[in-house]
Amino acid sequence: MLIKGVSDPEQFGRISYGVNGQNVRVNHFVTRTATKEHPFEPHKHEQEELWFILEGHGIAVEDGQEFTVKSGDLIHTRSWVEHGLKTDDKVVFICLG
Repeated sequence: MLIKGVSDPEQFGRISYGVNGQNVRVNHFVTRTATKEHPFEPHKHEQEELWFILEGHGIAVEDGQEFTVKSGDLIHTRSWVEHGLKTDDKVVFICLG
């Protein structure tokens, strides 16, 4: 699920992400890089994850559906749902899961 950030005009530079009701246990915090030559191959596992895109743009795949992601996007991957990330360039992201 793609969660778009929303600027808060009341607080300069703040961007909020609608994660209310999401409950993700964090077992790891890593940065990852996906490139055309080394995509983040589709896989699935028990742990839900949050991916925050730091730089670049690409295509996230979740349960066979593709959606465009770019710097500043937040992605919530569900447990046991196949997910991955591909790009024609480079995407750097943080993975909490």
